[in-house]
Amino acid sequence: MSSAPIVPGHGPGSEASGDRAVVADRAPAPPLWLEVGLAVVFGVFYAYDVWEVVESIVQLLGLGLTFSTAGWVVMIAALVAPLACFAVAFALGRRYGVLGRLALYFTGLCVSAVLFLSLSVLLGQLGGVVA
Repeated sequence: MSSAPIVPGHGPGSEASGDRAVVADRAPAPPLWLEVGLAVVFGVFYAYDVWEVVESIVQLLGLGLTFSTAGWVVMIAALVAPLACFAVAFALGRRYGVLGRLALYFTGLCVSAVLFLSLSVLLGQLGGVVA
């Protein structure tokens, strides 16, 4: 028999019980089909935001107008913004349950829309479209 004192949480298997406590704090993972479904449904809306920028570029170039350097920078930023918002919402949503993911995807869509409108106004203010 050993005379060493037993300290709670410092015995064999204490690491495993500590890991279980950390895992218990996280939200239960939704099924894979639900994760993929949410990403696809919201991905379509983010893709529409990207297509909106591409459509604006094609229409302006089709009218014989061009962009200044500042105009191209603004349009490229408007093109990349929805992709970045989706990537951030997807990455952060992996930590949360279904409602948290819905909130993050929706918030990302709102941020993407605000950025597009702000950058569209900035394009006009900078004189980004040249005749």
